[in-house]
Amino acid sequence: MRADARHDVFHGKVKRTMRAIDSAVVFLDFDGVLHPVGVPAVDEDFRLIENADLFVWRPILGRLLAPYPMIGIIVSSDWRRLFDDATLVRLLGPLATRFVGVVECYGSSRSEEILTEVRRRGLKEWVALDDHPSVIAAQATDSRFVACEPTTGLSSIDVQRTFSARLAGLSIDEV
Repeated sequence: MRADARHDVFHGKVKRTMRAIDSAVVFLDFDGVLHPVGVPAVDEDFRLIENADLFVWRPILGRLLAPYPMIGIIVSSDWRRLFDDATLVRLLGPLATRFVGVVECYGSSRSEEILTEVRRRGLKEWVALDDHPSVIAAQATDSRFVACEPTTGLSSIDVQRTFSARLAGLSIDEV
């Protein structure tokens, strides 16, 4: 199950309700996955800036997830520490309806944070898409971790193939 996020454009809030059809999730990083690491995103006051180079690979993620409408997204990116849920939902753009929430724990590494969140939520079917060094290491022993190169992210054909294979291998109920 996942928390269904409905963005209220009038009040800028995210309302969550549980939906039984959501049987799997993707833990999603932003930098190094949806755009190259180092793309300017915030100003000196940590306010989001307009930059056309941000989220340039989001359409690829949308295409790869399209056959799986029952898969939700949990944001594992450090952006979860800078922005509220409503902003994260907006940044997901066309993928906003898949928003489940954020990794709510903080640990010694990204892979540990994800694993702790998996246990906390009782998840069985999940994939993590990230460029964090701990995810690169975790990928060697757990195929649910899909590592990206920080400069190519999801634009890499190899990453797309691996991620697609992991999605296809999930045990999920069709909607």
